[in-house]
Amino acid sequence: MPFIDSHCHLDFAEFSADLSAILGAANRLGVMEFVVPSVSADNFATVLRLSKQNPTIHHAFGLHPCFMSEHCASSLTTLEQYSVKHLPCAIGEIGLDFFIEKDPLARERQLVLFEAQIQLAQQLNLPVLLHVRKAHDQVLAVLKKVKFSSGGIVHAFNGSMQQAQRYTQEFDFKLGFGGAITHTRATKLRALVTELPLTDLVLETDAPDMPLANMSQAFNQPENIWHIAQVVFELRTESAAVIEKQLEINTRNCLSLA
Repeated sequence: MPFIDSHCHLDFAEFSADLSAILGAANRLGVMEFVVPSVSADNFATVLRLSKQNPTIHHAFGLHPCFMSEHCASSLTTLEQYSVKHLPCAIGEIGLDFFIEKDPLARERQLVLFEAQIQLAQQLNLPVLLHVRKAHDQVLAVLKKVKFSSGGIVHAFNGSMQQAQRYTQEFDFKLGFGGAITHTRATKLRALVTELPLTDLVLETDAPDMPLANMSQAFNQPENIWHIAQVVFELRTESAAVIEKQLEINTRNCLSLA
Protein backbone atom coordinates (compact mmCIF):
# COMPACT_ATOMS: atom_id res chain seq x y z
CA MET A 1 0.00 0.00 0.00
CA PRO A 2 1.59 3.27 -1.08
CA PHE A 3 2.07 6.32 1.07
CA ILE A 4 1.03 9.71 -0.33
CA ASP A 5 2.73 12.94 0.66
CA SER A 6 -0.31 15.22 0.75
CA HIS A 7 1.74 18.43 0.86
CA CYS A 8 5.26 19.03 -0.47
CA HIS A 9 6.81 21.87 -2.45
CA LEU A 10 8.82 19.98 -5.05
CA ASP A 11 9.08 23.11 -7.18
CA PHE A 12 11.23 24.87 -4.55
CA ALA A 13 14.91 25.49 -5.21
CA GLU A 14 16.08 22.81 -2.78
CA PHE A 15 14.82 20.12 -5.15
CA SER A 16 16.10 21.59 -8.40
CA ALA A 17 19.48 19.84 -8.38
CA ASP A 18 18.21 16.25 -8.55
CA LEU A 19 14.47 15.81 -8.15
CA SER A 20 14.59 12.32 -9.65
CA ALA A 21 16.91 11.16 -6.86
CA ILE A 22 14.61 12.72 -4.25
CA LEU A 23 11.60 10.91 -5.69
CA GLY A 24 13.55 7.68 -6.01
CA ALA A 25 14.53 7.80 -2.33
CA ALA A 26 10.87 8.34 -1.44
CA ASN A 27 9.72 5.47 -3.64
CA ARG A 28 12.14 3.07 -1.95
CA LEU A 29 10.35 3.78 1.34
CA GLY A 30 6.92 3.34 -0.21
CA VAL A 31 6.11 7.03 -0.73
CA MET A 32 4.72 6.83 -4.24
CA GLU A 33 2.62 9.97 -4.86
CA PHE A 34 3.04 13.64 -4.12
CA VAL A 35 0.65 16.61 -3.90
CA VAL A 36 2.43 19.84 -4.83
CA PRO A 37 0.61 23.08 -4.01
CA SER A 38 1.44 26.48 -5.49
CA VAL A 39 2.12 29.62 -3.47
CA SER A 40 1.69 32.34 -6.12
CA ALA A 41 0.70 32.76 -9.74
CA ASP A 42 4.40 32.92 -10.58
CA ASN A 43 4.87 29.23 -9.89
CA PHE A 44 1.65 27.81 -11.37
CA ALA A 45 3.46 26.92 -14.60
CA THR A 46 6.33 25.23 -12.78
CA VAL A 47 4.04 23.10 -10.62
CA LEU A 48 1.97 22.18 -13.68
CA ARG A 49 5.10 21.20 -15.60
CA LEU A 50 6.22 18.90 -12.78
CA SER A 51 2.88 17.09 -12.81
CA LYS A 52 2.97 16.69 -16.57
CA GLN A 53 6.48 15.27 -16.40
CA ASN A 54 5.63 12.81 -13.64
CA PRO A 55 2.14 11.30 -13.24
CA THR A 56 2.78 10.60 -9.54
CA ILE A 57 2.88 14.36 -8.89
CA HIS A 58 -0.52 16.04 -8.44
CA HIS A 59 -0.68 19.81 -8.91
CA ALA A 60 -2.68 22.39 -6.98
CA PHE A 61 -3.02 26.11 -7.66
CA GLY A 62 -3.42 28.77 -4.99
CA LEU A 63 -2.31 32.12 -3.61
CA HIS A 64 -0.55 31.66 -0.25
CA PRO A 65 -1.13 34.21 2.55
CA CYS A 66 2.60 34.38 3.33
CA PHE A 67 3.35 35.60 -0.20
CA MET A 68 1.01 38.58 -0.31
CA SER A 69 3.70 40.78 -1.84
CA GLU A 70 3.76 38.50 -4.91
CA HIS A 71 0.01 38.68 -5.54
CA CYS A 72 -1.43 41.39 -7.78
CA ALA A 73 -4.80 42.43 -9.15
CA SER A 74 -4.68 39.81 -11.90
CA SER A 75 -3.60 36.90 -9.69
CA LEU A 76 -7.15 35.72 -8.98
CA THR A 77 -7.98 35.81 -12.69
CA THR A 78 -4.86 33.77 -13.44
CA LEU A 79 -5.84 31.30 -10.71
CA GLU A 80 -9.28 30.82 -12.20
CA GLN A 81 -7.90 30.44 -15.73
CA TYR A 82 -5.33 27.83 -14.70
CA SER A 83 -7.86 25.96 -12.57
CA VAL A 84 -10.41 25.75 -15.38
CA LYS A 85 -7.90 24.79 -18.07
CA HIS A 86 -5.56 22.53 -16.06
CA LEU A 87 -7.86 20.90 -13.52
CA PRO A 88 -5.92 20.74 -10.24
CA CYS A 89 -6.54 18.26 -7.44
CA ALA A 90 -7.22 21.25 -5.17
CA ILE A 91 -7.10 25.00 -4.80
CA GLY A 92 -4.09 25.58 -2.60
CA GLU A 93 -2.13 26.53 -0.78
CA ILE A 94 -4.50 29.15 0.56
CA GLY A 95 -5.53 30.43 3.97
CA LEU A 96 -4.73 32.90 6.72
CA ASP A 97 -1.50 33.44 8.62
CA PHE A 98 -2.06 35.74 11.57
CA PHE A 99 1.08 34.43 13.25
CA ILE A 100 3.36 36.35 10.90
CA GLU A 101 0.93 39.18 10.17
CA LYS A 102 -0.14 41.42 13.05
CA ASP A 103 -1.30 44.52 11.15
CA PRO A 104 -5.13 44.68 10.99
CA LEU A 105 -5.21 46.09 7.44
CA ALA A 106 -2.80 43.45 6.17
CA ARG A 107 -4.86 40.75 7.87
CA GLU A 108 -7.94 42.10 6.14
CA ARG A 109 -6.19 41.82 2.76
CA GLN A 110 -5.40 38.19 3.54
CA LEU A 111 -9.02 37.60 4.49
CA VAL A 112 -10.40 39.15 1.30
CA LEU A 113 -8.07 37.06 -0.85
CA PHE A 114 -8.85 33.91 1.10
CA GLU A 115 -12.61 34.32 0.80
CA ALA A 116 -12.33 34.93 -2.94
CA GLN A 117 -10.37 31.69 -3.35
CA ILE A 118 -12.83 29.73 -1.22
CA GLN A 119 -15.65 31.02 -3.39
CA LEU A 120 -13.75 29.97 -6.52
CA ALA A 121 -13.16 26.49 -5.11
CA GLN A 122 -16.86 26.22 -4.27
CA GLN A 123 -17.81 27.29 -7.80
CA LEU A 124 -15.44 24.74 -9.35
CA ASN A 125 -16.34 22.02 -6.82
CA LEU A 126 -12.69 21.63 -5.85
CA PRO A 127 -11.26 20.87 -2.41
CA VAL A 128 -8.79 23.27 -0.81
CA LEU A 129 -5.40 22.96 0.88
CA LEU A 130 -5.50 25.26 3.87
CA HIS A 131 -2.60 27.07 5.54
CA VAL A 132 -3.83 28.31 8.93
CA ARG A 133 -1.82 29.84 11.76
CA LYS A 134 -3.44 31.66 14.68
CA ALA A 135 -6.60 32.00 12.57
CA HIS A 136 -8.65 28.81 12.77
CA ASP A 137 -11.78 30.57 14.04
CA GLN A 138 -11.56 33.13 11.22
CA VAL A 139 -11.08 30.41 8.60
CA LEU A 140 -14.00 28.41 9.97
CA ALA A 141 -16.14 31.57 9.85
CA VAL A 142 -15.36 32.01 6.13
CA LEU A 143 -16.15 28.36 5.39
CA LYS A 144 -19.49 28.79 7.16
CA LYS A 145 -20.24 32.09 5.42
CA VAL A 146 -19.59 30.61 1.96
CA LYS A 147 -21.35 27.35 2.90
CA PHE A 148 -18.28 25.57 1.66
CA SER A 149 -18.97 21.95 0.78
CA SER A 150 -15.99 20.68 -1.24
CA GLY A 151 -13.76 19.66 1.67
CA GLY A 152 -9.98 19.53 1.57
CA ILE A 153 -7.03 19.29 3.93
CA VAL A 154 -6.03 21.55 6.79
CA HIS A 155 -2.28 21.43 6.21
CA ALA A 156 -0.05 21.14 9.30
CA PHE A 157 -3.04 21.20 11.60
CA ASN A 158 -2.24 22.77 14.96
CA GLY A 159 -5.62 23.72 16.37
CA SER A 160 -7.75 22.37 19.20
CA MET A 161 -9.84 19.21 19.28
CA GLN A 162 -12.97 21.36 19.03
CA GLN A 163 -11.65 23.11 15.91
CA ALA A 164 -10.58 19.76 14.47
CA GLN A 165 -14.08 18.42 14.91
CA ARG A 166 -15.61 21.47 13.24
CA TYR A 167 -13.36 21.08 10.19
CA THR A 168 -14.03 17.37 9.85
CA GLN A 169 -17.69 17.17 10.84
CA GLU A 170 -19.09 20.44 9.47
CA PHE A 171 -16.95 20.84 6.35
CA ASP A 172 -15.66 17.32 5.55
CA PHE A 173 -11.97 18.21 5.85
CA LYS A 174 -9.04 15.94 6.60
CA LEU A 175 -6.27 17.11 8.92
CA GLY A 176 -2.63 17.01 7.80
CA PHE A 177 0.09 15.90 10.21
CA GLY A 178 3.81 15.92 9.50
CA GLY A 179 7.22 16.25 11.05
CA ALA A 180 5.97 18.13 14.10
CA ILE A 181 4.52 14.92 15.58
CA THR A 182 8.00 13.33 15.63
CA HIS A 183 9.00 15.79 18.35
CA THR A 184 8.09 14.27 21.73
CA ARG A 185 7.44 17.73 23.18
CA ALA A 186 4.54 18.19 20.73
CA THR A 187 2.16 16.62 23.22
CA LYS A 188 -0.99 18.36 21.97
CA LEU A 189 -0.44 17.30 18.35
CA ARG A 190 0.44 13.75 19.34
CA ALA A 191 -2.72 13.57 21.45
CA LEU A 192 -4.78 14.65 18.44
CA VAL A 193 -3.19 11.94 16.29
CA THR A 194 -4.04 9.43 19.01
CA GLU A 195 -7.61 10.55 19.71
CA LEU A 196 -9.05 11.69 16.38
CA PRO A 197 -10.83 9.15 14.17
CA LEU A 198 -8.35 7.52 11.79
CA THR A 199 -10.61 8.60 8.93
CA ASP A 200 -9.73 12.26 9.70
CA LEU A 201 -5.96 11.98 9.21
CA VAL A 202 -3.57 12.41 6.27
CA LEU A 203 0.23 12.60 6.22
CA GLU A 204 2.45 15.32 4.79
CA THR A 205 6.02 16.58 4.91
CA ASP A 206 5.69 20.21 3.79
CA ALA A 207 9.12 19.55 2.32
CA PRO A 208 11.54 21.28 2.28
CA ASP A 209 10.16 22.81 5.50
CA MET A 210 8.81 21.38 8.79
CA PRO A 211 11.86 19.28 9.84
CA LEU A 212 11.54 16.06 11.78
CA ALA A 213 13.14 15.39 15.16
CA ASN A 214 16.80 14.38 14.79
CA MET A 215 16.62 14.81 11.02
CA SER A 216 19.99 14.27 9.36
CA GLN A 217 19.07 15.79 5.99
CA ALA A 218 19.81 19.42 5.17
CA PHE A 219 16.10 19.92 4.38
CA ASN A 220 12.91 17.91 4.71
CA GLN A 221 12.13 15.44 1.92
CA PRO A 222 9.11 13.34 0.89
CA GLU A 223 10.80 10.09 1.93
CA ASN A 224 10.23 11.24 5.52
CA ILE A 225 6.55 10.37 5.20
CA TRP A 226 7.71 6.85 6.14
CA HIS A 227 9.25 8.12 9.37
CA ILE A 228 6.15 10.19 10.19
CA ALA A 229 4.00 7.11 9.60
CA GLN A 230 6.06 5.14 12.12
CA VAL A 231 5.10 7.67 14.79
CA VAL A 232 1.43 7.34 13.87
CA PHE A 233 1.75 3.55 14.14
CA GLU A 234 3.20 3.96 17.65
CA LEU A 235 0.52 6.41 18.80
CA ARG A 236 -2.55 4.52 17.61
CA THR A 237 -4.07 1.16 18.52
CA GLU A 238 -4.89 -0.07 15.00
CA SER A 239 -2.42 -2.25 13.13
CA ALA A 240 0.13 -0.59 10.87
CA ALA A 241 -1.50 -2.20 7.83
CA VAL A 242 -4.94 -0.82 8.72
CA ILE A 243 -3.53 2.64 9.39
CA GLU A 244 -1.51 2.72 6.19
CA LYS A 245 -4.46 1.67 4.05
CA GLN A 246 -6.86 4.14 5.67
CA LEU A 247 -4.41 7.04 5.30
CA GLU A 248 -4.17 6.29 1.58
CA ILE A 249 -7.97 6.09 1.25
CA ASN A 250 -8.38 9.37 3.13
CA THR A 251 -6.02 11.27 0.82
CA ARG A 252 -7.36 9.74 -2.40
CA ASN A 253 -10.98 10.37 -1.53
CA CYS A 254 -10.37 13.88 -0.23
CA LEU A 255 -8.51 15.04 -3.35
CA SER A 256 -10.13 12.66 -5.87
CA LEU A 257 -6.77 11.15 -6.78
CA ALA A 258 -7.06 8.32 -9.29
